[in-house]
Amino acid sequence: KKEEDDKKKKKRNRFEFCGEELSSVIQSMVKTRSMRRPDGTTLMPELWRRVAKFLSPSEILIFKRTSRLGQQVTVDLLSGKIVVAAGRKAFIFDTETNKLLHILEGHTDSIWCCKFSKDGRRVVTEITAKIWDSMTGILLLTLRGHAGWVFACAFSPDGSLVVTASADRTARVWNAENGTLLLVLEGHTSYVLGCAFSPDGKRIITAGFDQKACVFSAETGECQLTIE
Repeated sequence: KKEEDDKKKKKRNRFEFCGEELSSVIQSMVKTRSMRRPDGTTLMPELWRRVAKFLSPSEILIFKRTSRLGQQVTVDLLSGKIVVAAGRKAFIFDTETNKLLHILEGHTDSIWCCKFSKDGRRVVTEITAKIWDSMTGILLLTLRGHAGWVFACAFSPDGSLVVTASADRTARVWNAENGTLLLVLEGHTSYVLGCAFSPDGKRIITAGFDQKACVFSAETGECQLTIE
């Protein structure tokens, strides 16, 4: 019994090692953002009406069947922009005026995730991960290496790295400037559905269809903690 208690205590200490940092990352992964103006009205209906103008009837049908609009929206509070993924395209709007700034085209399947870098100058989108210049809408990089669809993506806090999560049961870390693959994060036995950096950029947490969450070193790729 003493041995079992020691194991439980060790596991608890390992969890507490990540503390609030781990908790905040998990919350950011599952939180659905609802975009609202200062007067409390939502931007979603207006944005959808604007987006629909640029989609074909078949794209609208696919989007309505598969979309998780609230989870496919990322806001950069510094730049006052919102990126909306709809079907195979992503759209960048000005949040104050709702003006369409750029259409990001180039994906061959529906986009599952889109995120701004912290400084708002780049956007990463995926089913095959792509990095865009949010100021011009120009495609900068395509990140190739996964053997399956990419379900989630995120920039590191300093914008130097991108992490992607895939159906190939891995997450991968890339140089966000030149697209070089830096790390392959292994530890899941099924699809990896979510990924995020810790606020200090030193750790990466992933969540999988295998009902596990893994915490990795962003420097070495070592799995430091598995939560089941």
